[in-house]
Amino acid sequence: MQTENKTFDIKNISVEFGTNCVFRDFSLALPKGKITCVLGPSGAGKTTLLKVLGGILPAKDFSAPKCSFVFQDHRLLPHLTALDNLALVLDGKKAERRERARKMLADMELAEAENLFPSELSGGMAQRVAIARGLLFDADLLLMDEPFKGLDLALQERLIKYFIKYWEENRRTTVFVTHSILEAILVADRIIVIDGGADGAKVLYEKDFDLPREKRALGQPEVDALRKELHDLLVTL
Repeated sequence: MQTENKTFDIKNISVEFGTNCVFRDFSLALPKGKITCVLGPSGAGKTTLLKVLGGILPAKDFSAPKCSFVFQDHRLLPHLTALDNLALVLDGKKAERRERARKMLADMELAEAENLFPSELSGGMAQRVAIARGLLFDADLLLMDEPFKGLDLALQERLIKYFIKYWEENRRTTVFVTHSILEAILVADRIIVIDGGADGAKVLYEKDFDLPREKRALGQPEVDALRKELHDLLVTL
């Protein structure tokens, strides 16, 4: 991975599971300080790509950077409260770490849950704690695998707005996998579409999207046009 230029460069990675080739000589440039959204059909290799970036899956000649990973399932430590699951990933004195964690829980509408253990949280609450943990952990790269999946639409909308606000304060390089075209349009600086095949996944589409996020809503010509463009491509895959 190249870190001296303006991109994180993934060059010629290959990943195979038995006879199943997920990636073969796959390359991609991720703009630093930007959010890249990855779309594609199920089985295209989206989650595998995140696991390679995060060092969970090895790929020849690729060295993973320090990453913060938000998985589809929360993966909270069961013996720690929601507050302590967040404080664990922070540096500093205990009181300072817990105060930062407490503020993040309040921002995620979870102030009342700080002393609850993962087994006492609903699925949606646990996922919000996991999102908060991913945002708090200081890393070069933030990897998010359908982080808002399973949350109700009103909560999704609020959390997307909070995520964007937090990201704008930190400008961390982010790779955000989603099945939702609208979600991608709301958050992305760059959108890519990948699809699998016998010779591994390929990038079928790449587009920078620089419309200010506060203007991104259905009914905006740029949003509607991009949504149709992506829909028309994805329904063919």
